[in-house]
Amino acid sequence: MPKTKQAAKRKRPSRAEKLRVFISYRRADSSAASRWLFDAIQRTFGPDSVFMDTEAIRVAAEWPKAIHRGLEQATHVIAVIGSQWLRVTDDYGRRRIDRDDDWVRTELAHALHQRKRILPIVLAPDGMPRAEALPKAIESLAYVQPFELRNERWESDLNLLVRELEKQGFERVTTGGVRYPTPQVSITEIPQKEFTAILKTLPGWSEVVSPLPGQEPLQQVELHKAFELASFQQAIEFMREVSEFVVKTQHHPRWENIWRTVTVSLSTWDIGHKPSRLDVELAREMERVFRKYEGGEKQALSLKRRKHAT
Repeated sequence: MPKTKQAAKRKRPSRAEKLRVFISYRRADSSAASRWLFDAIQRTFGPDSVFMDTEAIRVAAEWPKAIHRGLEQATHVIAVIGSQWLRVTDDYGRRRIDRDDDWVRTELAHALHQRKRILPIVLAPDGMPRAEALPKAIESLAYVQPFELRNERWESDLNLLVRELEKQGFERVTTGGVRYPTPQVSITEIPQKEFTAILKTLPGWSEVVSPLPGQEPLQQVELHKAFELASFQQAIEFMREVSEFVVKTQHHPRWENIWRTVTVSLSTWDIGHKPSRLDVELAREMERVFRKYEGGEKQALSLKRRKHAT
């Protein structure tokens, strides 16, 4: 990695100092990529090697203190920068990055002031933001050499980052290389207003919030619907047809078949067990497939009513 004037000024951690990464990211910009990055660093360098603001921290009573503590303990700060990192706005249309109370800005300003080692991770093809696009408090970030992480070369890019962390003194807890799964790093959360509008276009679907199994008090948010088919055979055929789309997109539903009913719950792990556009696409595909069987289901119900009437 080429050195910059700023990089030369940064203090190097002592041998006795515990090396730890703090991941700074925007949930509306790079939630999926940040989770995959967090998981990869943990598996390579151990569970105590990285800190990230997750749901487990947000449900705690004093999560701002937890974030501050994680930042203070970090020797390295990874700034995950996606295509919307600069463009995310508040309710009044103002850029979040320009606000003094913006968490991302606060984290990076603190890291720069403390001369921590900063590693920008760029997901967007247009690269690092220019200094003139950044607020004064963090404009020097623009001069730090970034790493790139792209969907099409995720594994090779990630291994370059791992090797850079090793050069900085991080030690592997694994023997040999770690083969990393290839994520879809472009997945982002759907804004609530847009999600509410999308729900209106999906007949019979609802938003269901429930405890995340085995990780209470964390919660999961899912798109939910129960499909009624004419018979058990139709229910199985419906699932088989939908499975072709599932295999193609590599995005899997949580579903259950009881007799002629197929109950479906959709969410995306990468963004914290919440619905993503992948789930919306899958829901729409299920609606398309279901329309093939809908007439038969109505005909079966009509026949059942006539039998009961006689």
